[in-house]
Amino acid sequence: MAIKVLFVFILPSGGVDTLNRMRHKALARKGIEAHFLYFQSGSGAQNYADTTVFYAEDPEAIRSILNAGGYAAVVVLSFFGQVRLFRELGFAGPILFEIQGFGPMPQARETLLSAKPFLAPYVNAYLYPMTPHLRDILREGYPEAPHFAFNNPFDADTFHYQHMAPYPRPIAGWIGRLEPNKNWKDFLRIAARTAEDCPDLEVWMLSDPWLAMPGEQEEMRGMVASLGLERRLREFHHVPHHQMPNILSIIGDSGGVLCITSLSEGACYAAVEALSCHCPVVTSDSDGVRTSLIDEQTALYYEHGDVGGAAAQVARLMNDKDLRSRLIARGEEHVRQNFHPDLYAANFVQMLQSLGVPGC
Repeated sequence: MAIKVLFVFILPSGGVDTLNRMRHKALARKGIEAHFLYFQSGSGAQNYADTTVFYAEDPEAIRSILNAGGYAAVVVLSFFGQVRLFRELGFAGPILFEIQGFGPMPQARETLLSAKPFLAPYVNAYLYPMTPHLRDILREGYPEAPHFAFNNPFDADTFHYQHMAPYPRPIAGWIGRLEPNKNWKDFLRIAARTAEDCPDLEVWMLSDPWLAMPGEQEEMRGMVASLGLERRLREFHHVPHHQMPNILSIIGDSGGVLCITSLSEGACYAAVEALSCHCPVVTSDSDGVRTSLIDEQTALYYEHGDVGGAAAQVARLMNDKDLRSRLIARGEEHVRQNFHPDLYAANFVQMLQSLGVPGC
């Protein structure tokens, strides 16, 4: 009989949606059946098939899910205010609190340390994706419980480069939510600076309007106009996950790049996905990208706020064919070696064993 684990998050969208679908496949290889509970639906709901997914926020409905599931453990992602609910509903097994993000270091530190009354009495262990600033915060604020850190899984055999029709113009791409931490404003500035020397540049932005901060969409429109990017910009909303390899492969084959401008990242799936699709990356040093994007080896870095420096790195990747080929080859190899689903599953099983989960 398979061991069942329930993963809990607010809604299926963005990086967590990708993570949950990837780990569903990874854990199945080790006999672990992953189920997912979301408090509401979201754009990622279209991506699920052959997966047990619940949408519920009423405590009695969640109680029924717990009673019927027979879960060996519950993993609550990021929403610390909901952890206590699972103890109140009678769940007696291990509860893990998984941290994916929480913004820049000062914000993450303030949030996590202030969350201690909501976490420490109920949580058996903490899980995070090898992000240095999260490690330091947990050591400071939660020394009494075990911490586990390993890379999120990525299946490069199913999400990989696609041979597409040649695209006639180079593309500067960006993926994320319209909110300050993703730093979309710097991306537009970088694109505008790059366009000064690349007249036929196109600018592609992939986002989820459901997750945009209030006013950000309107502010973006004004900034696009002020920078003269209207004729260059293409927006993509709610792109199904299975179509993303096509888009990233087109960006790469166009001679363009993906720009990652975040102030901070817990773990960045867009980075791993781009490397798997032969799409070169220029990134800010947002901490959580360091396990996948290694400066001058699998990507190029720039300093936060240095728009000119970022545009210069974009130009290097667009013009230096040898550098571009070397980063693409090393990036794909790095992803396949260090983010393999079997490696994630082995780490996850070892974690459950250390927490006393029977049958692992």
